[in-house]
Amino acid sequence: MEQSIELFKENVDSWIKQIRREFSQFSDLPLVVNESTDNIQHNYELIYELKDEIDELKQEINALKLIQIITLKNKIKNEPIQK
Repeated sequence: MEQSIELFKENVDSWIKQIRREFSQFSDLPLVVNESTDNIQHNYELIYELKDEIDELKQEINALKLIQIITLKNKIKNEPIQK
């Protein structure tokens, strides 16, 4: 009987240690979730910033195209016709 009580105590100790380990993993979970959420939010912010920069670049490219077209038209208009 003494031996079975000792074995039971050891088993209970082992179970408690296991339960504590598992709960510690659960307590770490909110930190990981919060960090992931923050990272996702940061990535979305970066994506929107890049989208804005791309839109600006598109506008600048269109402006350069217009300038080039106007320059070419003026050049063609001012060139003497060669026969």
